[in-house]
Amino acid sequence: MLKILCLTSNDPGEPDCGGIVRARNVFRLLSKIGRVRLVLASDYQNDSLKPGSIHDGFELAAAFRFPPAAKWTFAEQLKNEFDPRFLNTHRIQARPAEREQLLRLMAEHDLVWIYSVKLVNMFGLWHWPRSVLDMDDIQSNYYLTELANTTNLIDRLRTRRQIRLWRRREKLLLKRVDAISVCSEPDLKTLNHLLGDSSRTFILPNSFTAPEHPPVRQLTSPPRIGFVGDFGFPPNAQGIEWFLEKVWPLILKARPDARLRLAGRAGGQKWPANQNIEPLGWVADMQSEMATWALSAVPIFVGGGTRIKTVESFSRKCPVVATPVGAFGYDVTHGQEILIADTPENFAAECLRILADPALGETLAENAWQKFLKKWTWDAQAERIKQVVTKIAGNQSSQ
Repeated sequence: MLKILCLTSNDPGEPDCGGIVRARNVFRLLSKIGRVRLVLASDYQNDSLKPGSIHDGFELAAAFRFPPAAKWTFAEQLKNEFDPRFLNTHRIQARPAEREQLLRLMAEHDLVWIYSVKLVNMFGLWHWPRSVLDMDDIQSNYYLTELANTTNLIDRLRTRRQIRLWRRREKLLLKRVDAISVCSEPDLKTLNHLLGDSSRTFILPNSFTAPEHPPVRQLTSPPRIGFVGDFGFPPNAQGIEWFLEKVWPLILKARPDARLRLAGRAGGQKWPANQNIEPLGWVADMQSEMATWALSAVPIFVGGGTRIKTVESFSRKCPVVATPVGAFGYDVTHGQEILIADTPENFAAECLRILADPALGETLAENAWQKFLKKWTWDAQAERIKQVVTKIAGNQSSQ
């Protein structure tokens, strides 16, 4: 049996959010191929986690808490600007003893699966033998979406600089790892263009667990519009702020009875009073909650990769109205599986279309559900992961 070491800063036992959902399900698919052990490593990890424990079904090999972020020295500032091999990109580095412990663990395993470039760089290791880098987000693409939504000249110049810096680093990634996964076909095209090599890159789409039975809608009166996400995550916070300020008043003007349900961990926001806004906090049973929504709003403008909240809505047969970034990376068409809009007036109009015509919402949801079953269940990714793991482990054993 293969021995697989998985590195992540996303504790799979924590309440759901995008990164945790992806890490948990990818690791479960890997556990069908070999023995999976986890390394949890971040600057915010739970100190109670101890090596050897079984956490959410996985054996914990090590739990590292990185030291706080430190200011760069002048020399490090220069390296960050001009040396694409510079690794202290986030001003956080593992301690030497933790790096050595990780190297020993890596030597004991047949494959290392690493979640995010950030984590790769935090350990300060240039080369990762027998490894797959799961690039949930392409960092330069994240900054591209930020650039598209920035008007301030100074901020635009800073963002362009970040795009340039990260693209230089991304071009070197296949010198560091054996294979790279991304979330979508557009991301794969971007990455292959940067790398000039498509033989060791593959798509592992953000997916969702298929329910045991097809979801049953239970719409309420007055109608509900919902948003699900971690409000401490800046793209979510910015997106819902835009929706509340510019879209929700237009919806209430036409449908003063409508309710907005906000599901997810709070990020310190103060929601406007007396505007039919119902903050729920983290919801354990999102299937039952989302079944009551007339639609799921995904007003996201900044981000890399794809939005798991979008495919979660598909998996629950909930119609979706999204911005282009909210729909990015999924093979869907406006008017068939989803409604897409990028201005307040259009976004409000698309939401109101579904409120006025529930049959339209049902059609969108059913079309998205059928495509979800074919393309975006986690079980549908099992063979893809197995092929990649087998290829890398086989290549290493034959060398």
